[in-house]
Amino acid sequence: MTETPSHSPAHDELRRHQRSQLKGSMVSLVAWAVVILPIILLAILVFATVLEPSASIATPGRIAIAVGGAALLFCMIAAPHLLGQAVRFRERAMWRAALVTGIPTVCVVLYFIFRWLSNLG
Repeated sequence: MTETPSHSPAHDELRRHQRSQLKGSMVSLVAWAVVILPIILLAILVFATVLEPSASIATPGRIAIAVGGAALLFCMIAAPHLLGQAVRFRERAMWRAALVTGIPTVCVVLYFIFRWLSNLG
């Protein structure tokens, strides 16, 4: 006497607009592969800049670097997950969240790429 739950037309419409979990996970995994090294490099750069022993830690410049670095690290950690969810669910709000965290992430990645390339020449 078990009944299979019937899905409403709205549920079927929602399922058609979603992509598979595998696609979202693969996009997220690729994004993590791209940002993992810049996350580590940015954390080391901010840590070394803030804790440089030549001056006090409580200067406004160092506090700004610490807060800005923390915000950029947050964006870099959140961007791969939000991008994977945006690919899966295709909702405008998720794409906006992925862009808000993705643009600073791309800027940091490009910064480290150009900094690395300038050291080669």
